[in-house]
Amino acid sequence: MADHSRLSRRTFIRHFVRETGMPPMHWVPRQRILGARRLLESSDWSVERIAGATGFGTAANFRNIFRREVGLTPTAYRKSHGPSSSDNDLVSPPTVRL
Repeated sequence: MADHSRLSRRTFIRHFVRETGMPPMHWVPRQRILGARRLLESSDWSVERIAGATGFGTAANFRNIFRREVGLTPTAYRKSHGPSSSDNDLVSPPTVRL
């Protein structure tokens, strides 16, 4: 991100922290979790598909990080926050860009 913004890494992190209140290494995973939560709430996508779409890579990695950050597994989160069984006709939720 620093290269993209044409700043040194140190300067970029300083500006980023000033704007967001946290360093990029904390902000990025939180944004990925937010995107994953939205997809779990609004789609019937598999955990594997959500892991790939939100940048977690593998489903195992996604499950571990999600549980650590949210306190629930993705499946348990979906059961308590996801679409009702009558809404399972959702096929293509909004694109999540990170």
